[in-house]
Amino acid sequence: MNRLSQIFGAAIVIAIAVVFIVQFRPNTGPVQSAASTCVVEVRGSCISSVEFNASRNLLAMRTVDENRLRAMGYRRLTAEGLYERWLLNEDAKRLGISVSDDELTAELVAGRVRVSLPADKIRQVGYALNLREDLIRYLDVRNRQTKKFDSKQYEKQIRNITKMSPTDFREYQRKELIAARMRDFIRARVRVGENEAFEQFSREKSTRTLSYVRFDRRFYSDLIVDTSEKAIQAWADANKEELDKTWEGRKAHYLPECRVARDLAVEVRPDEAEQGPEAGKAAAKARIEQAVQRLKKGESFADVARSASDDPSAARGGELGCVTKGRLSKPVEDKLFEMKAGDVSDLIETEEGFHVIKLEQIAKDAEAERIGRLEAARDLYVAHESERLAAEAAKQVLAAAAGGKSLEDALAAYMAQLTPAKSAAPGAGSTTAKPADKAAKKDGAKDEGADAKKDGQAEPGEARAPYTIATHPNRPTVEASLPFNVSGSPISDAKDSTEPARIAFQLDKPGDLPKDVVALENGYAVIQLKEKTSASQEQWDKDREFYTSAMRAAKQNDALVGYMRRLKSTIGSEVKYDQNLLKESKPAEDGSGAPELPLEDEGE
Repeated sequence: MNRLSQIFGAAIVIAIAVVFIVQFRPNTGPVQSAASTCVVEVRGSCISSVEFNASRNLLAMRTVDENRLRAMGYRRLTAEGLYERWLLNEDAKRLGISVSDDELTAELVAGRVRVSLPADKIRQVGYALNLREDLIRYLDVRNRQTKKFDSKQYEKQIRNITKMSPTDFREYQRKELIAARMRDFIRARVRVGENEAFEQFSREKSTRTLSYVRFDRRFYSDLIVDTSEKAIQAWADANKEELDKTWEGRKAHYLPECRVARDLAVEVRPDEAEQGPEAGKAAAKARIEQAVQRLKKGESFADVARSASDDPSAARGGELGCVTKGRLSKPVEDKLFEMKAGDVSDLIETEEGFHVIKLEQIAKDAEAERIGRLEAARDLYVAHESERLAAEAAKQVLAAAAGGKSLEDALAAYMAQLTPAKSAAPGAGSTTAKPADKAAKKDGAKDEGADAKKDGQAEPGEARAPYTIATHPNRPTVEASLPFNVSGSPISDAKDSTEPARIAFQLDKPGDLPKDVVALENGYAVIQLKEKTSASQEQWDKDREFYTSAMRAAKQNDALVGYMRRLKSTIGSEVKYDQNLLKESKPAEDGSGAPELPLEDEGE
């Protein structure tokens, strides 16, 4: 009997000790300041700066990179997490969800403490802060020798990390544990059936591969569109209203005076810049000086610019159009407006490299308007015509492939009947016709606007051959995509990046074609299903558990985010943040202004 009494008495002592430990308040009183303020106010309720600082330090416990924390805006994240915690606690009252003293004690004695983050940031930010989705931090509350709960170690951890007394910390954690239970309650209502999981698995693991042909507007505008002045004028006469509207928006760039010029630009190349600024500039200067020697030997400015210039205008023989002040870099502009018609400048140095410019004409008033309207008409006409030709080409090849030809044969038949334009629109004030090499003459002469630079650069001073239908970088060719799933993007420049994938998954077997072409950023594409693979039962059996669990976690996260959105729109719409407390501090050079980070366990 005495033995039983001793055991019973010891149990009572232990129970009292545990209660004493978790309720312990030192003689020195609470650490928190009586001057705490409200970081967040919701419907008259105050979330104090004491709790804000405690949460902020718990969140940052395993992250020592202060700059990363500031970049994440973790003060704002802390406040928003506490706001959502308040919402969950309020809704817990309605649902009757609470935490008993014994349950809270068990968590604290085990060293498990909770923090809160905004629901839509838990996965992303939690990962960055080394937090799992349960948002639990672990404190070392055990004695190093006995490995059992130690009240002194517990109190030291709390004070060092949260700056709170054990009693205040306990009430703070009660709110966090209730919020955690609410999150678990919301997540627990999510169900993922095996059939649903397999359907999603099949969609994601099944793949398709496409064959496709791009019909790029740039190919047609460079080589195929008839840019003769006659063709442009005919379009302008038929579309006067559109031209007038465009001209009204542009005329300030031409009137009262504009200057028709060409540019030969040589920029410092990346590989040259790696050798240092001076070495890079020296290499660029050597290249443009060799181009200038070609001018001195009698080559036309347009030809030299076409083959040696790094500027996009090289494709047009350096044509800049008729320009006014404010449209060129200052050094180039200053020189241009000092020159007389027919002059060719000396070398002009800019931050990017060097320029040589030729002033072909000074146009004023009516002449400036004539040139401006012609340039506007040319731009509009080429845009319309290249769009029309690209669309017609795509539909023609699609129809041929649908009629039984292979995609390759359908494209070859189309390309065989394609011929380059025989005339070109001159640039404003342009009088120089573009020479054509022998290969180009077989296809028909091309205009200055029909050329483009080849990939890569020619040797200094060496002319580049003009593009032909066979060598243009944007010519139509049959391409093959990499395997992709239903949410993939097999054609990078599709206007709707997922549209080709959606269409491909509607096709039944390899060789099938859709009923229409696919719109691209710069034209159209014809697509054809090349290969299809389906998720196997063996693969599903192997990945079932992992995939179902991942899918459930994703849906649970979506459910929690949606739930919080509803709470905010109902009981939590009246929220106010103390913006001064949410500002991220900027540390001084000596680090003295850095936010105070919590101390790790110092041991006994």
